[in-house]
Amino acid sequence: MVFYLQRECNSETAIPGNSIVKFDTPIALSKSGSSVPAEDFQYQSDGSIDIVRPGTYAVFWHVTGMTGFAADGQSYGLKKLAYDASTPDWALLAGTSDHIKNSSAPGGCIVIVSEEEISRHGKATVALFNTADAAIQLTPFSPKAGILIFGLDLHSIESTISGIDREIINLFQQLQDIEEFVHLSDVTEIWSLLPALSGLGAAVITSGYTYNFWGIGTLNHQQTLNMGERYYLIESDRYLPLTHYQGNSTISTLWIETLGPSPAIYSLPIRFDASGIYFTPDATYSNLPAGTTFKFTQALILVSPDP
Repeated sequence: MVFYLQRECNSETAIPGNSIVKFDTPIALSKSGSSVPAEDFQYQSDGSIDIVRPGTYAVFWHVTGMTGFAADGQSYGLKKLAYDASTPDWALLAGTSDHIKNSSAPGGCIVIVSEEEISRHGKATVALFNTADAAIQLTPFSPKAGILIFGLDLHSIESTISGIDREIINLFQQLQDIEEFVHLSDVTEIWSLLPALSGLGAAVITSGYTYNFWGIGTLNHQQTLNMGERYYLIESDRYLPLTHYQGNSTISTLWIETLGPSPAIYSLPIRFDASGIYFTPDATYSNLPAGTTFKFTQALILVSPDP
């Protein structure tokens, strides 16, 4: 999930020392439709901002001052309300302060909001404070200040990636099961004559008019596959039943897996039509090593035109 809030300050009032900078004008706010509340942030009348989703947040701000009576000019810092303290109070976050004598004061900070924090308190609260020792009068121009909060639920992203990994593992397990079936069945093997795909081919199991194709073999040399170039694993003149397929091009998935302790895995469309079985890389795959496997599976109904 991606969360964001953007607000501006257009108020004409000065900001007293050690008080919250108020951002009175909303610009953008993300909403999670399946959650309650729908808004990912709640802006409070005192200028504080409640974060209601766990995640890692980057906070950026700027405040443009005009005059002030502080001894050291402008100074601002993002603080977080410590709900777990015996007496809840504002705590300055590390690395959030900025200081400038003239012109605008920009700053930034990382805020980490845990699931435990949300479950216990329902929110985490942050606010930008004038940390100078006196009031600051802001510029007469608008906007006078702005704040942007951008966050990601990294735990959810990691879970999604883990789920995708599991799906890929399941797919490869299915491919291996089919490979074993191929080797135990009465099959026809056709090997590519294309030098770039030497060592690769397809196995075919037939049942009536149903033809089950399966990728076999490994590259027997190092090879680069160029983006936009068509590569035939099987041409129909080497397996005539393919010429009986007169429908639209059928698309399946070709999995390319390299060797090594950390193998690279690529996927791209592979097409079946009356001309054969082929694929066209959407990127250049450089220096695929010998032993790289090309796996795919697809069932086609090929009806002979002969009476």
